[in-house]
Amino acid sequence: MDMSQTNPAHHPAPPLDPPALRLAGRLGEASDASADAASMEQLLEEARALLATLKIDRARVEARLAELGRDDPIELVRGRSALDEGIEACHQAIKRLDRSLLDARPPAGS
Repeated sequence: MDMSQTNPAHHPAPPLDPPALRLAGRLGEASDASADAASMEQLLEEARALLATLKIDRARVEARLAELGRDDPIELVRGRSALDEGIEACHQAIKRLDRSLLDARPPAGS
């Protein structure tokens, strides 16, 4: 067999690092008593923006599925869509951040 006619060995690309989440690694800081209120407020602002984006994305996906006459397969199997679960997780994170921020503030009159 002529080696010039064979395909070169396919070498798979090395796995890519997953994209870093904007909130990754920062929620733990929010529960740490040493985290300052300003950073927690910034994180809370980012989480609220993420929640709004997730809700918009869910509406777009639902509209597109309706347009195509299809159902969300994840929702059919699990009872909730992946976006519903993401929205709930984000909402819970916002609640935890709110509590942490309230706990970190000094009492009124101090």
